[in-house]
Amino acid sequence: MLPIAPLMIEHRTIERMAAAMKERSEAGLDLDPLFIPFVVDFMRSYADRTHHGKEEDILFRALKGKAISAEHRGALERLERDHAQAREMVSRLALLGEQHAQGHPGAAYQAFMLMRDLAEFYHDHIEREDREFFVPVMGYFSAEERALMLEDFKEFDSRMIHEHYSQIADRLGGGRAVHIAQEEGDRWRCLVCGYIYDPQEGDREAGIPPGTSFQDLPEDWVCPVCGAGKSAFEHL
Repeated sequence: MLPIAPLMIEHRTIERMAAAMKERSEAGLDLDPLFIPFVVDFMRSYADRTHHGKEEDILFRALKGKAISAEHRGALERLERDHAQAREMVSRLALLGEQHAQGHPGAAYQAFMLMRDLAEFYHDHIEREDREFFVPVMGYFSAEERALMLEDFKEFDSRMIHEHYSQIADRLGGGRAVHIAQEEGDRWRCLVCGYIYDPQEGDREAGIPPGTSFQDLPEDWVCPVCGAGKSAFEHL
C-alpha cells in the first residue's frame, strides 16, 4: 500500500463532513448551536491536526528533502497555503459559533455562508491533492522509503489520538487542578464546555507559559477542549 492511501481515505471522511456542512447551509433550517462546535472540533482535531499533520510533518517534509520539480514544489507550497487558509476559516467559524450561542443577530447566517465556503474550499483542495499531487510525488520515494512513511503515519495517528483524549480527560477532571472547582483565584471558565483557564498553569499545548494572565492571552487563543474563543469565557 502506498503512503497516500490512508491520506486519501481520510479525504473521504473530510468530504462527508463537508457534505453535512453544505447540506445544513443550503437547507434553510435553524442553526443548532451545538453543530458549529462539532464542526470546529472535527476540522481542528481530524482535518488539521491529524490529517494535515501527517501531510506537513511527514510527507511534505520528506519531499522538501528531495530534488523535486519546480511544478511539484509550487504545488506543495500552494497546499501549505491552503492549510493555513483552512485554519483561518475554522477560527472565524468558531467565533461565529460563539456569537450565535450568545444570540448575536446575523451570526447564524454568516456561519452558514462560511460553512458553505469551507465545504467548497475543501472540495477543491482535496481534488487537487488526489488528482494532481499525491500519485506523481510518490515517484520520488523508494519502496523502502514508502514503507517507512506508512509506519510513520501509523505512529503519528497513535500518538495523536492518545494525546488528544488524554488532554481532554486531564482538563475535565482526571486528578488535575484544572477542573471546575470552588477554589479562589483569578480563573476563567469556558461557558461552552466548562474548562477553566488557570493563569498559574497556563496552556502548555498552546505554548502559553504558567503565569500568563487571561488578559495577556493572544486574541486568537481558544479553549483547548472545545475551541471557543476568549469571548466565551467568564471570570470566576
